Amino acid sequence: MNGTTKGTMRRRVVALRGEEGQSTVLFLGMMLLVLSVTAVVIGATAVNLEARRLLAAADGAASAASLSATASGDVRPTVSEGQALAAAEEYLHTSGAQERFDGVEITAVQVTDGGRTAHIELSTTAELPLISQMLPAEVPVSAESHARVILRR
Repeated sequence: MNGTTKGTMRRRVVALRGEEGQSTVLFLGMMLLVLSVTAVVIGATAVNLEARRLLAAADGAASAASLSATASGDVRPTVSEGQALAAAEEYLHTSGAQERFDGVEITAVQVTDGGRTAHIELSTTAELPLISQMLPAEVPVSAESHARVILRR
């Protein structure tokens, strides 16, 4: 080997030594990115599941509200807002929704179509599983359902 070849080899070895540890930084950055995406996906799934469970509870509450309709004489059965609210509260209590959801509450009760349709809206909060251990992270979730009073003879 001549002198220029030895000098070139030394420069290459010195240049490679300066890049030592770069793959570790790249690996840690990629792991942080993967863990962040995983936390977002798990959080979105948790909120979606909580919303579906709350919708099932709202469906039951609206159904209970419509079943509380009363009829007098030959008139169609109707439900009042007070009856709908009382029936929805009773349903939430007896179905165990108070224990299943953290702070579930009835946010709106409305009766339309001359007392033949009961609208119930429930709300609660959903915790983000991985993030809530580091930060207090809660997402408000609400669900609305309605049920009609039908009389078949």
